[in-house]
Amino acid sequence: MRHHVPSILVLLGAVVAVAAYLQALNFPLVSDDLYYIPENSKLLGLHLSELWRLFAEPYNPVEFLPLRDLSYWFDIALFGLTPSAFRLHNIILYLLCLPLVYATTLGLWRYFRPADAASTPWAAAAVTVLFALHPAHVEAVVWISGRKDVLSGLFSLFALWLAVNAKREHGFSSRYAAATLLALLAAMLSKATAVAVAPVIAMLWIIFWRDMPEQHRRRTQLLWPFAILFLAASAVLIFASNSVPTVKAPAYFGVEVITRALAVLGWLARLAVSPESRHFFYPVLDVTYIPVMVICGIVVLLAGLSGLMLVLRRRSLEGFALLAILLQCMPYTQLISFYTTSLVSDRFLTVAVWPAMLLIVALLWRLKPVPRMVILVVVSFSWGFQTVVRVSDWRSFDAIIDADMRGFPGYFMPAMYKIGTVQLKQGMFRDAVDTANTIASPEFRNIMIEIVQADYVVRVKTLETGKPEEAMHLLWKLGHDLRQEPVQAQWNSPVNIFWTRSQESFENEWGLLIKQFTNDASVSYNFGLWKMEVHNYIDAADHLRTSIESQRLPEAVRGTAFKSLGEALLNIGNLAESEDRLRSALQQSPPDFRAYCLLSELYKQTSRFEEATRAEAECRSHISSKTTAQ
Repeated sequence: MRHHVPSILVLLGAVVAVAAYLQALNFPLVSDDLYYIPENSKLLGLHLSELWRLFAEPYNPVEFLPLRDLSYWFDIALFGLTPSAFRLHNIILYLLCLPLVYATTLGLWRYFRPADAASTPWAAAAVTVLFALHPAHVEAVVWISGRKDVLSGLFSLFALWLAVNAKREHGFSSRYAAATLLALLAAMLSKATAVAVAPVIAMLWIIFWRDMPEQHRRRTQLLWPFAILFLAASAVLIFASNSVPTVKAPAYFGVEVITRALAVLGWLARLAVSPESRHFFYPVLDVTYIPVMVICGIVVLLAGLSGLMLVLRRRSLEGFALLAILLQCMPYTQLISFYTTSLVSDRFLTVAVWPAMLLIVALLWRLKPVPRMVILVVVSFSWGFQTVVRVSDWRSFDAIIDADMRGFPGYFMPAMYKIGTVQLKQGMFRDAVDTANTIASPEFRNIMIEIVQADYVVRVKTLETGKPEEAMHLLWKLGHDLRQEPVQAQWNSPVNIFWTRSQESFENEWGLLIKQFTNDASVSYNFGLWKMEVHNYIDAADHLRTSIESQRLPEAVRGTAFKSLGEALLNIGNLAESEDRLRSALQQSPPDFRAYCLLSELYKQTSRFEEATRAEAECRSHISSKTTAQ
């Protein structure tokens, strides 16, 4: 019976975790789930005979993950769009990870601590139970969009297990080593960041090679570590060439790249070992947190490098775990910037949790049995409790946001999503203003208040009054404020996303106003002028053309409308129509004499230099007259 106790403990841990996850079985689709699955017409229209296409091009709006999308396709084909089927699939994948965690830990413990062979099953069981109950897995398992994390986690752990079993007394098993490469390839095709598993396996194989008897050690055996690194490098190139432009962030090379990376690293390490409440958005670069998180990141970096030195000198389970933690966190450090609403997420730790648990258990195993057991029980209960509680937050996106607003009061990201995806859609304008007022940063707070006010005036007040003037005034002010993008948007992707979403809201409000006042030429005219101001000349031309074709456009602005349309057409290369519109601007009452300046430029482009000279003289004359009058 004693021999079966470790397996029973693992089973109990799995049962507790699965019981927690089953709460979410019938929860609806949340956030990204919608455009990955029901709104993904490209995937929905894929036939069985065309499945090979998944490996040739992206089949979702964001990223190239063929195995993840293949798993979605099978769920759709077998069960339709039922959320419970997708979540049950996630839970099964998570359960399959547990025996791999146990078996991999068992093999490594026996290798690194051969003198402690008797307690190896107990140590492996402890690592597996902690892994099973860890609250970082909630997001990956419960969120259908987290499929990529749990699927790549499964294949990564399978690759690690194969890598451990590839060791032989006189070299490596070619069969196991080749299977390791295939398993890692599957992990990377499920989620690109699984490339970080490659250096972990390569280092493990180098350790094995160094530990072989010298007479059996062959340099050709190092081809296997090289092969797995080469495979990972090739995968990186494939993902880079197939990545969707919307997930790329602007390149930035300031000192903030380093502080950002260290802060992310510190925060991920904190989430890996902390029993704290879990959230969707984390304010990683908030001034309140960043100094401490940067220090934590430096500690994690130095610890990982120390682990590398340890394992190169002698067998060290702790050193291997420290190095593995660092390597598993590195893909998320934003050294190569990518768009994400939160620089860290629980699901990023799906594989990293394993070496973190391995390190904790390895350190605790140095204690006497009673204090060791007490600490393990306390940690298990705290993580199990957080897992049970966190699952309930996924009952709706609104509940997730509310949990984040309670956890990080004043942070702008959850407030923005609360306002944009919940309150404004339901016409809760007063509540939206209250939510905006909770934002600590005056800059972000004022923008959100302006968006709420504009939305109220466009959707409600203009319908009551039948007049668009107040709405246009608010939108012009909002537009000018949004043009003053914060400097941190260059290196802080949540700030960049906040500003991008705010600009999208601004555009949507203009579009709604135009729909409500289709016969009011002044709305199209003002929106066209705004498009000119932001140098969007194609859209400007469309709206200005609409305005001048209407007889309702006031005579006083028709000259400016024709001039602006001519300028827009000039900038997009439509010279013939541009000339016609600019000449029309001079025929209006009152005319817009600035058209002469634009005609001068147009004539130069068409090699009509005499006309250009006359137009330029007229331009200067009227500018001089205007200056004198002023």
